[in-house]
Amino acid sequence: MRFYNKLYFRFFTLFGIASSVLVIAIGVIFMLMYKRNVINEYVSVLQSDATKIAYSIEDFVVEDNASDYYDYMSSIESVLESQLVDVWVVRNYHREHRIKNRYVNVSLKYRDMSPGMKEVLKKAINNDRTVSNRGFDSIYDKDIIRCASPIHDGGGNVIGAVLLNGDYDSKVESIENGKRIILFCMIIAWLVSLVLALFFAKQLSSPISIIRKTAMKLTDRQYSVKTGLKNSGELGELAKAIDILSDKLAENERIRDEIEQGRLDFFANVSHELRTPITVIRGYTESLADGYITEPDKVSHTYDRMLTECRGIERLVGDLLTLSKMQNPDFMIDMEPISVVQIIDDITRNAKILCDSRNITINTTTNDSYCFMMGDYDRIRQMFLVIVDNAIKFSYDNSNIDIVMKKAENLTISITDYGIGIPKEALPNIFEKFYHSKLRMNEKGSGLGLPIAKNIAAKHGGTISVTSIPDTHTTFTFEFDSIEMPDD
Repeated sequence: MRFYNKLYFRFFTLFGIASSVLVIAIGVIFMLMYKRNVINEYVSVLQSDATKIAYSIEDFVVEDNASDYYDYMSSIESVLESQLVDVWVVRNYHREHRIKNRYVNVSLKYRDMSPGMKEVLKKAINNDRTVSNRGFDSIYDKDIIRCASPIHDGGGNVIGAVLLNGDYDSKVESIENGKRIILFCMIIAWLVSLVLALFFAKQLSSPISIIRKTAMKLTDRQYSVKTGLKNSGELGELAKAIDILSDKLAENERIRDEIEQGRLDFFANVSHELRTPITVIRGYTESLADGYITEPDKVSHTYDRMLTECRGIERLVGDLLTLSKMQNPDFMIDMEPISVVQIIDDITRNAKILCDSRNITINTTTNDSYCFMMGDYDRIRQMFLVIVDNAIKFSYDNSNIDIVMKKAENLTISITDYGIGIPKEALPNIFEKFYHSKLRMNEKGSGLGLPIAKNIAAKHGGTISVTSIPDTHTTFTFEFDSIEMPDD
């Protein structure tokens, strides 16, 4: 990636441009304000001095005290001269009331004054107020700030004016010095803003860069990687989302591997389970086809064995299809209110022949006449039938099977047989596909009954658990949500 395309460079450029524009704008505004304030302050001082001098001269004129006037003017001129300001006392040329000549300190006639001087004097005398203006003056041959204030006699008549001519260029130099200071401050502020731009660009781009690198690693299936960011705000939320995503992807990868391994195991087990009956059927078929078996009794026996193996394959395929349906997340079960008591009664009636042949008694107890739950009747019956069939298969002769149904907050069904039991080391594996004991009474089992029962229970939002003590008893316990049926 080119450097100028990197997020860090872009952030820095944006911050740098924004801060530069801001510094320049503020600097220009400060320069203009500084220049205006300096000029306004200078004009204000000149106007104040002109007004004070005019008031003082009025006292000398009214008292006709020329000697003190000369002393006063001498001191004033010396003070203002150091400030590059000339003091002119001018008579009123347009009225009959004029200041006496001895109080006028300039020999310049009104007609010989510059247009700027005439303008400011005319406004001061005619409007009877202190006024000022600024502009190039031909007498001084430079820019001048002029302030004029009227002088009155004892009767309040305007008899003349005080004109202060201030050197504008001296203030320009002061303004330029101020501008240089402002410019220096602007440069310092600009440098500081660049440093801050570097810092903020790093602060913003660094988390995004880390998130980008983490996302790239996730695309390479490195799901254990984490951003490690603890930022607050949107970036923190984004980093947290990436970390959650990595956990989800890792979990999905684990599940995918388990499913893939389960699929491989499934096909391996199916191949193994089908190989034996198919081999047997093939052997019988070849024997019949080759004429090795010709006696009618043996032929009939061979056909019976072949039929038995076919039924076994049919049962295995049916169990596989059922289990496949149960494990499909999209498989939906039609729910309706069903009576567990009725299902257990149906199962015990069908199992009576098997139980009678071995003198096994099935005892059922319940604290409710119906024990209603929401479910699929056929699936729930199939689930309980698997457990009851196993209970009969592994029970000792002349024993009992206890089925207890209890309805409280939940519906609990326990099926207990008193037979050979399940070894402790086998308990964790009994719900796995194709797992079955090697006992003689289970030689025809497919190893799919208990996984089917567990999946049916899960599809109904229930649980199944087992406890067993070898040679004593084995208890399978189901737990489901119960429902109340309205009275008729």
